[in-house]
Amino acid sequence: MNESDLPPIDPRDAAWQAVARSLAGESTPGEARALERELAAHPGRVELVRALDGALAGLRADARPEVDVEAALASVMARRDRPALTVEPGGAAARPPRVLAPRPAAGWRNSTLMRIAAAVLVLLGAGLLWRALSTRPAAAPTRYATEVGARRELRLADGSRVVLGPDSRLAVSGDDGRSVELSGEAYFEVRHDERRPFTVSTDGATIRDLGTAFTVSADSVAGTSVAVTEGVVAVSLPKTMAAETLRAGDRARILRARIAVQRRMASRADVAWTTGRLSFRDAPVAEVAAGLRRWYGVTLRVHPSLAGRHLTADFEGQTADQAMRIVAAALGGELRRGPDGATVVPRGGGGRGP
Repeated sequence: MNESDLPPIDPRDAAWQAVARSLAGESTPGEARALERELAAHPGRVELVRALDGALAGLRADARPEVDVEAALASVMARRDRPALTVEPGGAAARPPRVLAPRPAAGWRNSTLMRIAAAVLVLLGAGLLWRALSTRPAAAPTRYATEVGARRELRLADGSRVVLGPDSRLAVSGDDGRSVELSGEAYFEVRHDERRPFTVSTDGATIRDLGTAFTVSADSVAGTSVAVTEGVVAVSLPKTMAAETLRAGDRARILRARIAVQRRMASRADVAWTTGRLSFRDAPVAEVAAGLRRWYGVTLRVHPSLAGRHLTADFEGQTADQAMRIVAAALGGELRRGPDGATVVPRGGGGRGP
């Protein structure tokens, strides 16, 4: 039977067709990779495919070429949405026409032909089930949040550990809970699974675990920063081919669609916040301001003449006012307060704010 003889394929059955071709050993390399990605994204469907493969195992061993299974399956698919009985005007109910195939040898007709029929029904049911799974609305993500100055430890469904930083938001989604979206700061100890990548998405980057522990900080102004303490992660930019691999001890800052990597520059300061201490090592002013906002709930502005400087400082137990004065002194400026908040200006009153 030629492919052109088959009835038109219902576009809704694309996923079913991919599974059927894979089980028949007829997938192209591209189709096989696409199916692998589909199953990796929806692990709950793996068991379905395994069950179908087991149901067809005996069939593969015993089927004879004289039986046109493809014709039978095509006909069943063509008729699956029709009623089992039709009533002609003025006539009795009539069954749909039977599918004719060459008569098999009598010695194996009962056993193999029955298995073929069963396999067709199983596959048909799988197609309908797959369609239902494919069109089922995605479950709403599970959301976690922290207040200013507070931390929260989480244990995800796969066993991964997360410490969510102050004033941060984490949304956990996916069939297996291994896809998260982060706004703020979080430390991840990921339970690695090669079949199910763990991904962290921020506004500016996607971080994929390759077996590791790492911290991510995401801010709308300061961008996204990643520091790896164990193992390896892959950092990529949305909608581009740009990507970098970070290993233990590496840091990266993602800002304005650019990944800046610092090899062997990660330190204990990158994870000090998980124990309640805010620590910066040669950090841009925007990153320091973002940290103060999460930990103290204050907005600190910096005069443009000082905004390009970097800062090294530690905070533990200081008040918000003390922390801002420390930042001002470290930048070589002074703190000015106004109706719209606090601003660090050059020492001696050389500026009135940005």
